Amino acid sequence: MSAGQIVLINGTSSSGKTSLAKALQGMLAQPCFHLSVDMFQQTWPADFLIYGDGQNPAQAEGLLAVFKDDALDEVRIGPAGFRFFAGLYRSLAAWAAAGNNIIVEDVFYQPQVLREAVQALHDLPIWFVGVHCDLAVAEQRERDRGDRAPGGARTFYPLVHLHTLYDVEVDTTHLSPDACARQVKAHLDEAKQPQAFQQLARKFGLV
Repeated sequence: MSAGQIVLINGTSSSGKTSLAKALQGMLAQPCFHLSVDMFQQTWPADFLIYGDGQNPAQAEGLLAVFKDDALDEVRIGPAGFRFFAGLYRSLAAWAAAGNNIIVEDVFYQPQVLREAVQALHDLPIWFVGVHCDLAVAEQRERDRGDRAPGGARTFYPLVHLHTLYDVEVDTTHLSPDACARQVKAHLDEAKQPQAFQQLARKFGLV
């Protein structure tokens, strides 16, 4: 059985990843399943994600969301958090290995988490898509959504593309989800094979 294709979309919070994924889902070979890290949050125990000021407490076993002036300032990952991400990416590998085409959204603000993803997925046909968006636009979308803690877009903005390289990049600041999806699909149709995760695997010393 041939492995399914993975399209992994990375960008800051409220940059337009979900809209892009849904638009792209309708353009790619069917069936194509749309997954996100947010979906896996439903599996978390009640104390997996805790909130604090970064001093009390300073760390968490799972995830610690640090707030300053009522806005998200940082998300710290503990040992159980890293195990969660390692399991998540291995589960995505199993989806693809079973022949499923999948589109996945993520926010890679921590290089160790990106390394876990690369380790689990670099042997599969995975296309890495970078989503850019002006910070002011992302923050306005964050306010308009009303379902995210304020500060997420700004917190992840300087980190999310810091350790990455991509097969294709789009900018959602002015382009519609459909226009960005067409750019991604055109690259997938024209390129012979993805390169980004293979290059990242070499960068991380995994091959």
